[in-house]
Amino acid sequence: MANCAYCGTSILFGGVSDGPRRYCNNDCHVAGYFVSLASQIPPAKLDEMVHATRVGQCPKCGKAGSPVDVYMAHRIWSALILTSWSSQPEVSCKSCATKRQLGAIAFSGTLGWWGFPWGLIGTPVQIIRNFSAMAAKPKRDSPLLRKHVQVVLGQRLAENLAMAESQQVQPAVPPPLP
Repeated sequence: MANCAYCGTSILFGGVSDGPRRYCNNDCHVAGYFVSLASQIPPAKLDEMVHATRVGQCPKCGKAGSPVDVYMAHRIWSALILTSWSSQPEVSCKSCATKRQLGAIAFSGTLGWWGFPWGLIGTPVQIIRNFSAMAAKPKRDSPLLRKHVQVVLGQRLAENLAMAESQQVQPAVPPPLP
C-alpha cells in the first residue's frame, strides 16, 4: 500500500502518480509540486519565513500575539450505515483554533452518533481528538506549519516563473510583404 508523498495518507486505489511520487488526490499533487519548488529556497530563509508566519498576525482574526500554527479540527457525521469522518487543518492562532475545535465537537456530538457501528465508535474518538488538540501546547516550528510555508513560497515561485516566461521578449517578425 502506498502513502501520499504530500500528506502521508494511505492510498488503497487510484491516486495521482508523478514520477516516483504518488499522491492521494490532485490537491496533494499540486501542493507536492509547490513543496518541490520551495526546496530551492535556502533552509535559513525558509526558517526565517516559518518564524515570521508563527509570530505574525492570525489569518482568520487578524490579531497578533498568539502563536500562529496549523491546528486540526476533527469531525464526524453519520446516517444509519453511512459514516464520514475528517480531520481538517487550518492556519490560525490558538484562540481561533479552539473555537473551531469546539464547533467540531458540537457538530460531531450532534451528528456523529447516528450510524452503526462506525458512528458509535468514531464519535468519541473524534471528540477526544479535538479535546486533545485543544489541550496541547503549540509546538515550536511544527512540521505542518513548515509545509504550509513551503507551499505558499512554492506558489509564489511558480507565479514568478510564469510571469517571467510570459514577459520574455519575442523576436521581432518583419511585417508581411505587400
